Amino acid sequence: MKIIKKTDSKKKFVKRDLFPIVDMVVKRIGKPKLKEVTFLFTENPKKAFLDIANPERMYHGRRYDKMEFWLSESVSSFSIQGNDKANIMINVKDPYIKDYDYATGLIAHEFMHTIEKSRGIEPRISKVGKKQWPSIIKTLEKIGENYEEVLTDLIKLVTFFILCMKDIIVETRLIEIGFEKESFVHKKMCSATGKKYIKVNKSNLANTIILYVGYETMWIPFRLNAPQYVKGIERPFTVPKIVERECNRIVKELKDIKICAKNHEKEIMEVVTTGLHVYRRLYKKM
Repeated sequence: MKIIKKTDSKKKFVKRDLFPIVDMVVKRIGKPKLKEVTFLFTENPKKAFLDIANPERMYHGRRYDKMEFWLSESVSSFSIQGNDKANIMINVKDPYIKDYDYATGLIAHEFMHTIEKSRGIEPRISKVGKKQWPSIIKTLEKIGENYEEVLTDLIKLVTFFILCMKDIIVETRLIEIGFEKESFVHKKMCSATGKKYIKVNKSNLANTIILYVGYETMWIPFRLNAPQYVKGIERPFTVPKIVERECNRIVKELKDIKICAKNHEKEIMEVVTTGLHVYRRLYKKM
């Protein structure tokens, strides 16, 4: 397998500090069954995403542009794979990228995604996710209003739940092979900061669920496999009790994921079903 490292940045630290981290990470993790993996260290992650990525979209057609916009606006670093090649994009404008442990955790995280994709685990999870369209339509019909906005929220949520499952698997693998310190630093430094109370309404409900579940999800692998790292960790934001209670139903389903399972179909369906029910119940109460 060939490893390619390139950058559009003229900053000296990229080749001096970050390129060697790639070599170290690949050596420690091992190589996926691919012909080529390209690491792009870029100062323009949104442009790079739209230029080279074929995002693992749940759905196509008239929702294509909205999903692409949401993904591109949210992207910081990512990995994408097609045929026997993979592209890994690292944002060199990330405010923490010069921290060695953080950069190692980030690069290892994205590279481990290519490992899991080459094993066929992540693609199988995405394939199951594509079958959730009937559940989305059913939820939309039960809500019965603001169809355009709600449909966009539901598609966004289902996509997000699948990403959560993939990240849990990847972080667990990294902890198992000894990257727990670097992974923890990466997650800790990029997690939400600042104590604040989030007022939730219909317009920001989906994003609030994503924020809450995303924050709790990042610590699941540590709580199960390296609890010493998350002792005393407190969520840096608060939400209404009813939102917290409902979102914890989704977190519970994610905690129950069996990392070594060959078939995650039942698990992703349970996560998605619970998540859509949570959104519908909360939406009705807003």
